[in-house]
Amino acid sequence: MARKPVSASLFNVGMNRRDLLRRSAMMAGGALALGGAGSLLAACGGDPTKAAQGGEPAVSGGGGSNKKVVVADWGGAIQDAEKTYLYEPFTKETGIEVVISGPPSDAKIKAMVDSGNVEWDLVAGSKSNVLSLGSEYFEEFPERLHSIKGMDPAFTDKQAIAYYVFSTNIGWNAETLNGKKMENWADFFDTSTFPGKRTMGGIEGGGNPELEFALLADGVARDKLYPLDVDRAFKKMEEIKGSVPQWWSSGSQPGQMLVSKQVAAASIWSGRVFTLQGEKAPIDFTWNDGMYTPAAWIIPKGAQNKDAAIQLAEYSVQPEVQARLWGNYPCGPTNSLALAKMDEEWAIKLPTHPDHAAVQFINNAEWWGENRDMVFKRWNEFSL
Repeated sequence: MARKPVSASLFNVGMNRRDLLRRSAMMAGGALALGGAGSLLAACGGDPTKAAQGGEPAVSGGGGSNKKVVVADWGGAIQDAEKTYLYEPFTKETGIEVVISGPPSDAKIKAMVDSGNVEWDLVAGSKSNVLSLGSEYFEEFPERLHSIKGMDPAFTDKQAIAYYVFSTNIGWNAETLNGKKMENWADFFDTSTFPGKRTMGGIEGGGNPELEFALLADGVARDKLYPLDVDRAFKKMEEIKGSVPQWWSSGSQPGQMLVSKQVAAASIWSGRVFTLQGEKAPIDFTWNDGMYTPAAWIIPKGAQNKDAAIQLAEYSVQPEVQARLWGNYPCGPTNSLALAKMDEEWAIKLPTHPDHAAVQFINNAEWWGENRDMVFKRWNEFSL
């Protein structure tokens, strides 16, 4: 039996557990509007044996072999899955070549648009990028992308179309910790009980510093995180700073650092954990205190291949495409019709499964859009 989807106004507001579960009960069709089978959130892991069922969608407006779209992506396992289950099929159906670039960066987008030399056509980002840089730095998506069957309006915006949701969680090397299990971010920050180095996300790769996790470690409740107490977060981060050899900047780094035992614990995307576990790496994790983030396509203003970028974005949120992609990589699809096309045993690995949704929180893109510059300035001072 298909599960009902979990959804939320992820672009604009933070939600507590009750809000998230209430919205879950309201959604219909599919099995998890946010959950993917076989991704959440620059950010998930895969199993090629879990292929999704269903035919391929018709794609209008194909192009000749000379057409292309340059995509700024995050690298690592999720990019590999997207290449196999999204980009290559798209090229086969449309004749439009997908050129992978990246990683995404606000600074690079700003420099490109300001200079008029826009090299990227489509960027794997989020609504917070638009809020941070300003709407004048991005193109708008056509109205038809806001009324795709199975897509919750919460996932569509004039300048950002969410195509999956990922979850950032606490991961650790089970051998390094001698079988000990972390339950929350307080454990992560406790280097006495859980000895070893740590890594968390920084800003070099275009992401936000993970202040939410510092506040959770300091006792703030998940539903009381926003607006973030920045002073309190940085004060808590000072406690762990000396145990961090590197703030990670790409999705593949925390897993690599855990496997090499450069660190004992890391903030890591849940999908990456599944990929590593599939490779027999001794990596464990907890869903508790995880953070949901919707990943959205954004188009820099002046993109040279805007039409092709729109076409790829539209293609990526069709239910058959999402079922194929997130049916092979554990991020959450944003089209609720996708989950019914996936293996149910695989769906339970998704970050938006109701059991997991109950113990996680949603990244507040609006807060970050309004405060990112201030936080980045503080981060640059902190990380010296």
